[in-house]
Amino acid sequence: MHKVSLLLVFLFASQFMQAQRKSLNNDEQTEVLYPKAIKKERYKIAVISPMYLDSMELEPNLTHIPKFMMPGLDFYKGVQIAADTLKHLGFNLDIYVHDSKSDSLNVQGLITSGTLDSMDLIIGNASVPDLKLLADFGLKKKINFISAVSPADAGQNANAYFTILQPRLVSHIEKIHKNVNSRYPEDNVVFINRNVTAEKNALAYFKNDIMNPLPARFKEMELKTDELDINQLLKVIDTMHGTAIVLGILDANVSAKNLRLLLPYAKQYGIKVYGMPTMEAVKSLGRTDEFPSMPVYYTTSYIIDKITPSSLYINHEYKKHMGGYPSDIVYKGFESLYFFSSLMRKYGVPFNEHIGENAYTFITPYKIVPVKEKGIIKFYENKYLYLLRYENGIMTYE
Repeated sequence: MHKVSLLLVFLFASQFMQAQRKSLNNDEQTEVLYPKAIKKERYKIAVISPMYLDSMELEPNLTHIPKFMMPGLDFYKGVQIAADTLKHLGFNLDIYVHDSKSDSLNVQGLITSGTLDSMDLIIGNASVPDLKLLADFGLKKKINFISAVSPADAGQNANAYFTILQPRLVSHIEKIHKNVNSRYPEDNVVFINRNVTAEKNALAYFKNDIMNPLPARFKEMELKTDELDINQLLKVIDTMHGTAIVLGILDANVSAKNLRLLLPYAKQYGIKVYGMPTMEAVKSLGRTDEFPSMPVYYTTSYIIDKITPSSLYINHEYKKHMGGYPSDIVYKGFESLYFFSSLMRKYGVPFNEHIGENAYTFITPYKIVPVKEKGIIKFYENKYLYLLRYENGIMTYE
């Protein structure tokens, strides 16, 4: 009897070990086998931004540059300030700047001409179609492509050479969901959206968030127009508890309109509002008399504290060359080049095994992680987000 028992135990253990080895082998198959990192004397970096330089004759006075050109030029200016900074620090970089709106050599032209083949890194401020072209190219050539401005994933499902620096909408929703659950666990939680694809996606992200369970008093409302029906809202909330509204509306003007509709009921029903990242365009949040006694939250990947030495440095360099104050996109250009050049200098290319380190961030504390599905890396994404809170015009953040 003992021999039979021992034999069964042995067989079970053997099968278990085989299953474990099989599981490990399957996991190994999903790991990315990057080429051995190589350190170089000089690194080649391509920077791509929509500057529209072929669309007009630039005048010497920079104040005459059309508004539609400024985002692309500001991104380039941020890159240029970073390049000068890195040069002073002893970095050996060859930086090639390309206008993605060029009549003669757009993104498709850059790829088919072989212009990007010898690059060690590509950094882009690009539209979604161009993002896909560049991400596909980076995967094929095993060159890291960094999307510095757009949060779009460009349809990438297995691209371990593609990094998104601006968190996707799903990451913003997860941050909001976690905060609602921890800060207001007993509240009514009402998710409000319109019949718009992106906003319905936001609702789905909230409901399908596996890391944070749905609140006990969760309700959802879909607006038939751009304006909230207050009577409909009051029917779905338990007046014995406070109410956290997740305003899943991506149009900032429509969001502001609905904040004003909610305000008269805020004190009576303990209303606080969580908005989408587009809420940053609602400038009236900073006015003391606009939304008194109704806390408003939203998430953002960028907070530029203009009195820190890092911010003052970029402000000074930008003003010296452009005569004004830098927009957020200047910082995005600066930080993307500064951070990834520093990774290359220390680890060589590819540097992906160390991409999660944030020792080289200049202002924004990146939290770059692999986004996986069934063990496969779809792409990398910076998940670091701030949560801003406005109350009586005063902003705090965490």
